[in-house]
Amino acid sequence: MIYDLQNNQSQSFQGVDDQGNSESITITPDAVNQNSNNYMILAVSLANRSYTISKNGLGWSVSYHISVNNNHITSAYGLKASASLGSLRDSHLSRISNREARWTADHMLPVVSTNISCTAIISNSQLLVS
Repeated sequence: MIYDLQNNQSQSFQGVDDQGNSESITITPDAVNQNSNNYMILAVSLANRSYTISKNGLGWSVSYHISVNNNHITSAYGLKASASLGSLRDSHLSRISNREARWTADHMLPVVSTNISCTAIISNSQLLVS
């Protein structure tokens, strides 16, 4: 899912995971600090601000924040992950590089365990979430 840099609003996308289950992704620019001069998302680069990344799959949900400065991810924080069916094991959020942040976990159900993730990547001044 590609976040439209022209839009300063929350954007949601619907999709299907590798197992054919529906999933949704929402990207929301967080409120800016009133002392900041970064009041909008520019077309040439991501604004220097934080964004909330949310993803819902079959029986689980996750949200976390990324801070962006000069088209680089400077931090990933504020992880909230839960399972409405089964449980989550080894839930972990990390900043992989200055261009990528990723949450991973194992979704444990009575019969099967599935690896799940939510990745945010900055590429060519766009925020890509999968």
